[in-house]
Formats: sequence, structure tokens, C-alpha cells
Amino acid sequence: MPGGFHLSEEDERAEIESRDRIRHAQGRLRELRDRRGLLLDQIHRLSEEQRAVHDRMAPDRQRVDATHEEYREFGHRLAEMRSRREALRARLDAAVAGLRPARPAPGAGANRRARGGPPLPAALRREIAELERRQQTQVLPVAEENALLDHLRQLRRDLAEAEKAAGIRAAEEASRADQELSFQALRTEFEELGRAMDRLRTERDQRMGAIRTQLLTVGQEISEIREKARLRAELFRKVDELSRQMAELDREVRDALVASQARRKEARDTVRDYNRSAREAVSGSAAAAQTAEENLAQLLKGGKIVLSG
Repeated sequence: MPGGFHLSEEDERAEIESRDRIRHAQGRLRELRDRRGLLLDQIHRLSEEQRAVHDRMAPDRQRVDATHEEYREFGHRLAEMRSRREALRARLDAAVAGLRPARPAPGAGANRRARGGPPLPAALRREIAELERRQQTQVLPVAEENALLDHLRQLRRDLAEAEKAAGIRAAEEASRADQELSFQALRTEFEELGRAMDRLRTERDQRMGAIRTQLLTVGQEISEIREKARLRAELFRKVDELSRQMAELDREVRDALVASQARRKEARDTVRDYNRSAREAVSGSAAAAQTAEENLAQLLKGGKIVLSG
């Protein structure tokens, strides 16, 4: 009985072609695996760079938030100072209205014009003293003395009125001086508040400039992260394409191995069937043995198997 088996020429050619395809596919798989490994290394490097940029961006964003909070605080302070300044403006308007000269009383001007101008208390006192000295030092007729006494009484009334008016004027002047001092204080406070608001606006504008600069830096970092994300997406698409090609090659190798195993199994099954038929023929008669030999010759002729000694 033969000790082994050979594939037929057709199956042997198929086996050789299958091994060639497997070797080529395995070589291609190694090449694709190496390329995919390089792409994955690039993806990992881009991921590390993205994390580094994100870590660098975190303090920049905190600075933007802090500067923006300062800008908002300056805005609140400006609003409060603006309200205070408007209140001061109203008080200034009221002070200016209080400083305007008051109109004279309707009758006062006429009386002063009738007397030739406002009498001064000092002049009235001198005139009264002169008339009293005249009365005491001179003997006057009764009619002239009575006229002098009437004039003294009128002068004393005029003196009382003049002293009263002088007191009112002094009080008015003191009040006006106080008003002027209050007006000057309000005006100084108003102007100082305006200058403080100008300084605060300058600082707020500086904060806005700083925010713009910081936002540009953060925007560049975000753009850098997005660019690296775009590159990673492209690399992932390439990795997916290589994985697809590797899966096709792997499936091709598996199909070739399955076909080779099927051919070898068919050859083994053929030899096993022949051996079983031969044993059955030997246990019979010589005619049965001859039949087995004929069957084997037919198998060899058909190219199903090739026996080896």
C-alpha cells in the first residue's frame, strides 16, 4: 500500500498559486501594518501636542476672564460715579440759582430814590449827633425847635430802618458767602469726579485692549488645536483605509488557507476510501484483488491522486 499521497497536478498548481498569494498578502500585510503604525504614532504625537496647547491655553483663558471681570468692575464703578456726578450737577444748578442777585422790593427803590439814595447808619448817626448838639447848645424859637425835634425823630426812625436793612444785608452777604463757598466746594468735587471718571475710563479702555490681545492669543491656540484635530481626522481616515485593506488581505489569506485545507482533505479522504476498498478486496478472493487494482488504476488515470512509495 502506498505510504502517502500527492495532490494532482491541477491541485498542485492551485496550491502553489495559493502559497504565492498568501506570501504576497502577508508581505503586503506587514507593509500596511508598518504604515498604520507610523500613522498611529503621528496621531499620538498630535494628541500630545493638542494636550500641551490646551494646558498652555488654560492660564490664558483665566487671564482673559480675570481681565474681563476687571473691565466689568470698572463699568460698575463708572456707573456709580456717573450717578454721583448727575446728583452733583443738580446741586450745582441749585447753587447757581441761589447765587443770582435778588430783585429789590417794590417800594424800597422808590423810597431810596425819594431820599436821594440809601441812608447809611453812620451818616445818620452823625447827623443826629449834630442836631442834638445844636439843640443843646443853641436857643431856638419854638417853631424851629419843634421842627428840629420832628426832624430828629424822623432821623431816628430812618436810623432804625437803616440799621435793620444793614443787618439784613449783612446776613444776606454772609449767606451769599456761605453759598459761594458751598458752590466752590461742589464745583471742585464735580470737576475732581470728572477727572476721576476720565482716569477710570482710560483704565477700562486699557483693560479692553488687554482683553483683545489676550483673546487673539487664545484664538490662535484654539485654531492650533482645531488644525491638529483636522490633521488627526485625516490620519484616522487613512488608518481606517489601511485597516480595511488589511482586513481584505487577511480575508484573502484565510480563504486561501481554507481552500488549501479543503484540497488536502479531499486527497486524504480519497486515499482513505481506497485503502478501505483494498482491504475489503484482499479479504475476499483474487478476483476482488484484481478489481481493487483496476479501481486504483482508474483513479490514477483520472488524476485524482498520485501515490508515492
